[in-house]
Amino acid sequence: MKRLRVIEFEFGDAPFNMALDEAIMRSVGSGKSPPTLRLYGWDPPAVSIGYFQEIKEEVNLEFCHEKGIQVVRRLSGGGAVLHTPKELTYSFAVEANDPSVPQDIQGSYLKICAPIISALREIGVPASFRPVNDIEVRKRKISGSAQTRRFGAILQHGTILLGMDYSLLPALRVRAEKLAEKGAKDVAGRITTVAEILGKEVSHAEFSKILVRSFEDHFGAVAYSSDLSEDECIAPTLEERYRSIDWTFRR
Repeated sequence: MKRLRVIEFEFGDAPFNMALDEAIMRSVGSGKSPPTLRLYGWDPPAVSIGYFQEIKEEVNLEFCHEKGIQVVRRLSGGGAVLHTPKELTYSFAVEANDPSVPQDIQGSYLKICAPIISALREIGVPASFRPVNDIEVRKRKISGSAQTRRFGAILQHGTILLGMDYSLLPALRVRAEKLAEKGAKDVAGRITTVAEILGKEVSHAEFSKILVRSFEDHFGAVAYSSDLSEDECIAPTLEERYRSIDWTFRR
């Protein structure tokens, strides 16, 4: 990988964010766009659920309705995730046969998560990788990722918890057994944030710069900022699907 395109940080709502990730993935997979790192946030708050999940088992829909929390189904697998405006989210898309990313699932997660771990360590957060796809600090999750491989591309996207609105955690229905496996009694006890560890807030802009530089170092690429391509502007069309009840409640 010689060059890495960066789509600079911006806030979007849940259907827009997922539609744009898919549009970029399609364009990268077809060879029309280069390897791409996109940085973004969620406003209003949202819960994203994995492609294969049963929504009513994973999400407190009544609570989400009361609090104005959007619910969207991702194209990627994995579990339900609460996204608040205090979070930084990344998506990373490369062609499926790109030699810079291992073909095996575990190896690819480790490779793509490595620059995130380095960026966190640079600001003083002692992060480490926990298979299959988590980044932890003192056994508490600070970043989680999910992948999908479609349209000739690999897309990995995930959270980086700069902060968290803990009052919104009841939006998730998390089984006690799953938490126990991670050594936690509740969701709040399972996660941590950059702000909690450092005792101060780190802005989206500040961490975005560090993260981009870390991706450059780990992939040996030169990063450059870019607007969306003409092909990627199909996102509004895809957005209709992500806003549809049929898609959200498909399982």
